[in-house]
Amino acid sequence: MGGEGKRDGKGFDLLRLRGKEYLEKARDILKKYWDYSDQEKRNNLIYPFGFFTGTLIYLEVILHLLIYQRVDNKIIYPILFAFPFGLLLALLTGLFRAAINKVMMWVITALICLIFGIQLIYFYVFKVYFSFQSIGMAGDAFSEFGSDIATAVRHNISGLLLLCLPLPVLAILLKDGFSCSKRKLKEQGILGIGVLLLHSLVLIALLIFGRGDYSPYDLYHHTKVYDLCGKQLGIATMTRLDISRLINPKEDLVLADFPTMQGKIPKAVPTPVPKTIKSMEAKPDRQKSDPTPSPLPTPTPVDTSPNVMEIDFASLAEGEKDNTVRTLHEYFASVIPTNKNKYTGMFQGYNLIMLTAEGFSPYAVHKELTPTLYRLTREGFVFNNFYTALWQTSTSDGEYVAMTGLIPVGTRSMYRTRNNYMPFALGNQFKRMGVESKAYHNHTYTYYQRNETHPNLGYLFKGKGNGLVLESDVWPESDLEMINATVDEYIGEERFHVYYLTVSGHMNYTFMGNSMAYKNRKLVEDLPYSSDVKAYIACQIELDRALEQLIKKLEEANVADRTVIALSADHYPYGWEKEKLDELAGHEVDPNFEVYRNHFILWSA
Repeated sequence: MGGEGKRDGKGFDLLRLRGKEYLEKARDILKKYWDYSDQEKRNNLIYPFGFFTGTLIYLEVILHLLIYQRVDNKIIYPILFAFPFGLLLALLTGLFRAAINKVMMWVITALICLIFGIQLIYFYVFKVYFSFQSIGMAGDAFSEFGSDIATAVRHNISGLLLLCLPLPVLAILLKDGFSCSKRKLKEQGILGIGVLLLHSLVLIALLIFGRGDYSPYDLYHHTKVYDLCGKQLGIATMTRLDISRLINPKEDLVLADFPTMQGKIPKAVPTPVPKTIKSMEAKPDRQKSDPTPSPLPTPTPVDTSPNVMEIDFASLAEGEKDNTVRTLHEYFASVIPTNKNKYTGMFQGYNLIMLTAEGFSPYAVHKELTPTLYRLTREGFVFNNFYTALWQTSTSDGEYVAMTGLIPVGTRSMYRTRNNYMPFALGNQFKRMGVESKAYHNHTYTYYQRNETHPNLGYLFKGKGNGLVLESDVWPESDLEMINATVDEYIGEERFHVYYLTVSGHMNYTFMGNSMAYKNRKLVEDLPYSSDVKAYIACQIELDRALEQLIKKLEEANVADRTVIALSADHYPYGWEKEKLDELAGHEVDPNFEVYRNHFILWSA
C-alpha cells in the first residue's frame, strides 16, 4: 500500500509540473499568434469549444449514472479526454463557411448523442458495450433481438431524452450566439497544436493510477478491454480506440511478464512414478498356522511423462520474421510442459457429445423440475469452481472458448478464425481419426456466420435453413425437437462426435414472448417466484427434456457407456435485471465474481 501511495504521489507531481509547462507554452503561443482581444474571434472559438466539451462531459456523466448508478474517482478521465476532443470538434467546425459549419455542428452533435444512446440500449440488453468491430452482425442482432431492443427503448425513454438534451441546447446557441464563421489557417493551426498539447496532458494524467493491469494507462495503451475502457476512459475514448482498431486490426503481441528467449530452454522432466508403499499393518505371527496370504496385484504404473509435441519451437522462432508469430514460438519454447496423470486417456476411444447451452446457469438445476441436469451435475466429474464469463460477442464468444480452448480478444473472435488453420478444434481432431464430426443449431444457420466458422472447425454443420427441420416454427426453438431431428443421423455409427448449440434458454424470459416458457408454463406455475424467474426455469426445462431424450437414445443404442457428454454455458442469463438473478439464487449474487459461477458437465454412463 505504501509503495502504491508513493507511485500515485509521483504521478500527481509529474502531472502538475508537466501541466504547468504545457499551459505556459499554450499561453505564449496564443499571445504571439492569436488576436483573442477581438470578441467575434474569441466567441468563434470559445462557444464551439465550450459547447462540444460541455456536451461530452455531460453525456459521459449521465451515461455513467444511467448504467452504473454512481461515479467513482476515475470519472476524471472521461472529463479530461473531453477537452482535447472538444477542441478538435471546434477546429473541424471552423474549416468552412458559416452555413456549412452550422450543418457540421448539427451532424456531429446528433452523431455523438446517437452513439451514447446506442451504448445505453446495447448495454441494457447485452450487459456489454457495442463495438464497431461487430457492425457486420447488426442485421442479425436486429432480426433476433428486435423485440428485446424495442423493450429496452421503452424502458429507457427518459435516459434517451436526457442523452438528446444537447440538441435543443445547440439550437438555442446557434440562434443567439454562434457565428460559426470560417477561421484563418493560422488560427486553425493554433487549435491543432492545442489539441495535441491537451491530449498529451491527459495521457500523462493516466499515470495517476499507475501502470498495473487494467489501470487507465494499461487500458489505453495495451489491453483495450471495451467494457473497462468505457467505464474508466469514457465512451468517446472507447469509441475512438474501437474505430482505430477496426481500421488497423493488426497489433504486436505482448505477453505479460514474459522475457524473450535467452540462453537455455527449460527441459521437461518427467515426474517419477511413485513407489509402492509398504503396508503399515502388524506383521503376522510366524508361529501361528495361518494360511499364506495371496500376493496383492501389482498396481499399473501411471504414465506421468510430459505432454509435448515434437515441434522445435526454438528453431521456428529463429527463422520467423513475423513478430507476433516469433513471440508465440519463443513463448511455447520457454514453457515447461505439464505432465500426464491418472486421468490422461481415460475416455480414449469414446464418442463425444458436446453442448453449449444458451443462458444456462446453476440456478436452472432443480431436483424435481430438471432431474436430468440435476443428475448430470452430480455424477461423473464435478467441477466446483467453474466460471462462464460474459464475453463481448456473448454466445459466439462462449462457443469460441468451448470449441477452441482460446480466450476471445475484442469482438467476433470466432468469425476471424473462419479462414485460419484450427487443427486443435475437436471437430478437426476427430476428423483426423476418420470420424465425421457433426454440429447442429436449432436457429438460423447463418447467424454469427456459423455456416463459415463451424465447417472450418471440422464439422458438417446444420441449422435452420440448411438441412435441420424442426416440428415447430417458433422462437426460441425447441432443444428437444433438435435432438429428435438429429440423433438418428449419428447414433448408429461406429464412432461419432457431435456438437450442439442450444437456443431454448434464450431471453427474454416472459410467458408471452418466449415460446419455450409458454410451452412449459404449467410446470412452474406454483413456484414461489416472480413471473420472469418462472419463465427462465420453464425455458431450462426444455433443455432438460432434450438431455433426457438424448441419454435415452444412447441407452437404447447401447452406446451410453462409451459416450461422453460435455456441457457448458455460453454465458450467464444476462437478459434481465440482476434482481431477478438474486431472486432465483435466493440471495444477493456478487456482481463481480459469483455471477459468473456455473456448472461444467462432464459425464459418461
